[in-house]
Amino acid sequence: MQGFLFFYGGSFATPAQLLKSLKHSISYATDSCSGRAMDILLATNHLHDFTGSEVIILEFAEYFQSLGHRVRLFANWVGQPMQGELERRLGVTVENEPARIFPFDYDLAYMQHQVAGLFNYRLHGESKEKTSFVFGRLSRRSFLESGGWLHDRLLADRILANSVLTAEHLRLTGGQIPVSTFHNAAPAAFFRDRPSASGTLRTITIITNHADPSLMAAAGILSSRFQVRHIGKSGSEQRLVTPEMVHGSDLVISIGKSVQYALAARTPVFVYDHFGGPGYLDGSNFHNAASFSFSGRCCSRKLDADDLAEEIVRDYAKGIAFANADNDAMLRTFYLPDHLDRSLTLEPMSNRERQGLMGRNLFLIQERMMAEYVRSTYIEKIMLLDAIRCGE
Repeated sequence: MQGFLFFYGGSFATPAQLLKSLKHSISYATDSCSGRAMDILLATNHLHDFTGSEVIILEFAEYFQSLGHRVRLFANWVGQPMQGELERRLGVTVENEPARIFPFDYDLAYMQHQVAGLFNYRLHGESKEKTSFVFGRLSRRSFLESGGWLHDRLLADRILANSVLTAEHLRLTGGQIPVSTFHNAAPAAFFRDRPSASGTLRTITIITNHADPSLMAAAGILSSRFQVRHIGKSGSEQRLVTPEMVHGSDLVISIGKSVQYALAARTPVFVYDHFGGPGYLDGSNFHNAASFSFSGRCCSRKLDADDLAEEIVRDYAKGIAFANADNDAMLRTFYLPDHLDRSLTLEPMSNRERQGLMGRNLFLIQERMMAEYVRSTYIEKIMLLDAIRCGE
């Protein structure tokens, strides 16, 4: 990428200048909507832990609020610690009664986890003339993330896939809905113009909710030489990952969304967890790892604790080199505002037309029954788990 120029804002800019401009120009999305504050619905199955799908809802909501839009959240199940975090950071109470949700009352409705069939699509005095519908699909392996359903086909103006492989899988379902990949992108606050790490390995942040035996044992080995911090259910701290945590680390070890955080911060990242992983990213493994959303599934490579700890220390220079690489254009792929702004400028059909299409498709009744079944079984499962914990 050395020497590349981009045409942006009426003039040419280097990749670093382009990234800086992007970070400080997120307000244009409100202007694209004629300066009008929009009503936005974000709906999902659950909001209780600090896991990928829940953090996505939080980050989407924070961004839309930062533009001055009104955000309402729905989840079948709401609980701590995420509930408190949402109330503190957003000042909103999560709705968990689907009968009180009328999607046509919103300018934009984003839905994930098969909740679309729960809601009331009747038109009334508060309904908008048009609603943009965006469906999120965060995996190709889970029923909750599966696509191609009638609600998708009749409602969705765009589908947001978390990875290239998820997007390819959705296109194979045969639908005509545009599919975009948002790459589990990171909020603007994580991005830095220069590497965060000092170049010497001192502080290591492990971010995982899992307890992979090899990784946990390797953390113990490393802690005798370095300052090791473990964030997640299986560690000493269960809390949201912040830009300050990533910026203050010499190395992040993780999979999933936390990898994008580290890439944005230009902090060396070692991709490894319970699925294994490629380790330090470089030009030879980056695209394959990214296509699997940095889950570690890309290479089926698992190490024992001693080999894992040795590789983390021995190859740290490789992580530093990738963090220092001139790759601003690649990093823009993981810039969340770019992906969300596109959802604010869709051109949907009228809600009256949508309602007519839905009324002529009787099979929607089956999907509504399926959505109710998913809701009830998930709630029963969580209540059972809570009862078991209370009895321990």
